[in-house]
This record gives sequence, structure tokens and C-alpha cells, in this order.
Amino acid sequence: LVPLQAIIGGIAQWYFSSTLGISGVLLGLIISFALTVFWGLPLTYLIKANKG
Repeated sequence: LVPLQAIIGGIAQWYFSSTLGISGVLLGLIISFALTVFWGLPLTYLIKANKG
């Protein structure tokens, strides 16, 4: 999950920073978090909790 976040974050930060500057870097970080960890960690926890 974390390598995927790094790839998405790098691409999003590069893309948005070229148009928005430093705000684009922050937007890229937010997008990478929202697309991966925001839903991925709770989902992983629920799957492991249901197996227990």
C-alpha cells in the first residue's frame, strides 16, 4: 500500500506543482493519501478483525 502511495504521490506532486506551485505539492500529498491509506488501512483492519 505504501509503495503505491509513493508512486501516486510522486506523480500527483509533479503534475500539480508545475501548475500550482507549492500548493500543488500539498494537493498531491492529499490526493495520494485519499486514494490509498485513507481507505486502505481501515479496510485492512476490518479484514484482519473478521478473520480473528
